[in-house]
Amino acid sequence: MKNGRILSFPLNLPAVVTLGSAEHTVIQGRYGERAHFTLADGRSMYVPPCVANKIVQQGITAGDTFELCKLNVKRGRRNMIEWVVRRVDPQAASQESQLEHDLRESIEQAKAKSETPSHPSPESPSAAASPSGNGANGQRPPSAPPQTKLEHALRTAIAAAYNAEKFGSELGYVVRFDADAIKSMAITVLINMSEGNRR
Repeated sequence: MKNGRILSFPLNLPAVVTLGSAEHTVIQGRYGERAHFTLADGRSMYVPPCVANKIVQQGITAGDTFELCKLNVKRGRRNMIEWVVRRVDPQAASQESQLEHDLRESIEQAKAKSETPSHPSPESPSAAASPSGNGANGQRPPSAPPQTKLEHALRTAIAAAYNAEKFGSELGYVVRFDADAIKSMAITVLINMSEGNRR
């Protein structure tokens, strides 16, 4: 449970959320009116009233899982904010809590490894491996287990976050993705993979 926490919405990064209650209250905030929702995991979510209307219009209620994304859209010379509300497939939604658990564990393990770098000897077979964990020829070592969809989604999300941070630093624009952001990206990749397979 994440009681007391507020869900944040980084630009162009979809978040998968589950409503704890379909009821919401409109409050006056620092940047105008905001609709307050309580999520199933105990967090709070504050969105513009127009987003609350989209949620209501789609019939999303307590226990429903959906994807919410705050997009930066360029129209002419102006940058506009556009919110996208999209229902998540019920089958994928039923797996969400387990996916979140697995993703968080994987992220924590990756962070722990990055904080304790190892220095393999030149004779070590792993010394010839690429940063992605594949061999020099881009193939996985014969002894490595086949890559799961979860691992693929997590690697894709981490690579995307790394490249975005690197690109931002080159432009002098600092951007950082935390574990929750990477988790959301990986879940979105998994959902899109599942939908692609059903097609």
